[in-house]
Amino acid sequence: MIFGGSFDPTHAGHKALLAAAAREIKPDITHVFPAYQSPFKERSATPFELRMKMAENAFKNIPARLIFDNFEYKCQKKTFAHELIEHVQKIYDRPEIFMLVGTDALNEIPAWKNPDLILKNATIVSGRRGGAARGKPPLKYYALKTPMPEISSSQIRLQIMLAGKAGAEAGPSANIINKHRLYYLNLHDWLKKNLKKERYEHTLAVAEMSVKLAKANGADPERAALAALLHDSGKSMDGKALAAYAKKHSIKPPFYNLICVNAPELLHSYVSARMAQKLFGVSDKIILNAVERHTLGALGMGLYDKILYVADIASKDRKYKGAAALRALAFKNLDAAMLAAARVKLVFTADAGKWLCPQGYIVWNHLLKKF
Repeated sequence: MIFGGSFDPTHAGHKALLAAAAREIKPDITHVFPAYQSPFKERSATPFELRMKMAENAFKNIPARLIFDNFEYKCQKKTFAHELIEHVQKIYDRPEIFMLVGTDALNEIPAWKNPDLILKNATIVSGRRGGAARGKPPLKYYALKTPMPEISSSQIRLQIMLAGKAGAEAGPSANIINKHRLYYLNLHDWLKKNLKKERYEHTLAVAEMSVKLAKANGADPERAALAALLHDSGKSMDGKALAAYAKKHSIKPPFYNLICVNAPELLHSYVSARMAQKLFGVSDKIILNAVERHTLGALGMGLYDKILYVADIASKDRKYKGAAALRALAFKNLDAAMLAAARVKLVFTADAGKWLCPQGYIVWNHLLKKF
């Protein structure tokens, strides 16, 4: 039997699926293939060897003969399901091959590379999440009798990012995740060390709301969460240090000279974006843009920009008059919430007798035209 996946991280669902297949199919040997890079995903930031360890640790008590195969790592490229079949066929003499897949993959197999070769040379085996099939898959397969738990690697990664630790949700992978500070636990460590307690708690609140807004608007919750965790890292510096950092790294936002003279603390969003690159290796331009624009905004802001801009001013830790109404509005109409958030920023700044950056009212006027 073949069981491939990113295992990023390995979780109770993977273990339940493999254990059920071992009981029902009773294969002589099962090859477990952690992916080097899934054909349908970006390459994982989690090192292959750690994902292999998580799989070995999670599956060690399953009563079956398992071979943890590093074939994909040796290939050093995207590897497709039909290549795993061909690899196994070279090892054994006319093997009967079963390919174990998750429930979500059933509907995707016809779109995989060389699906006819896969279906001709292997019997597809899959579990059923929640005890019920989700639609009728467009292919024949063996359905395992044991219902699978409702869990996914992406859900676990998100929980870890929001909590700042790996707990029971990560199951047997928790120790490896915590030890190696995976899934941005290293970022949490840095934030706890360099931000004031209230600022770190605000960051967590913004991340929580960003995730909710992402889900409500069809965005990637992990992307939104990471942008939120990074957004105030520049707050670790005072205005003088921010100006020095901006000068050193040639960061020049709109009205840069005026900002340096009148309110250098406004540089923190631009500095945070650069720190995300230099300290945490973030290269995703969508995330970096959201971090950069969360304070003063910009013309033509994208979905993730809007999510962070609104979440920053409407997170649950915000207690000003009207905060609850803005939170509610954010889930009804994100663009309307953008306008309301821009107004809150301008009014707060004016009421505090502080300098108003021209970028703030340029964005306000731009948003106002839409309503």
